[in-house]
Amino acid sequence: MSRTPIHRSLLEDDAWRVALIAGVAALPFTTASYVQTGSEIDFGPVFYAGLLAGYLYGSGATDRSRVATRVGIIGALPVLWQFGDMVVYIVTEPVSPPWFRAFIVAIAAGFSLLSVGFAVVIAMIGAWVGDWLGETVGRIRVPGIGH
Repeated sequence: MSRTPIHRSLLEDDAWRVALIAGVAALPFTTASYVQTGSEIDFGPVFYAGLLAGYLYGSGATDRSRVATRVGIIGALPVLWQFGDMVVYIVTEPVSPPWFRAFIVAIAAGFSLLSVGFAVVIAMIGAWVGDWLGETVGRIRVPGIGH
């Protein structure tokens, strides 16, 4: 069975298209914030990406939440890089016993999941504001994104 129809159906879905556009637009900025600091990721760009997604794709709270969740996950991809850096540091640190290092890696994984969840919440808040803005001042219709 070919995977082509699955990919095609995802890209035909307006929610995925808007989420990919907005999430990928936020990705360089969240990545740059981690590269500059080496320890922190700024999720401000994820808020603006959610705002853009909510403005472009305002067709109800459920759909807005689906799009914002996808935007938040895509915008938070640098968390994987941060988690990898934490794991490398923890595993190569020779002073602690192995069981303690494994425990710290589990805590780092939990922290990474919380960070992604936080990015999703930030994107949802941005999408809510963007949807409100679209209803207040009117929406610009983008060709190919129909409701």
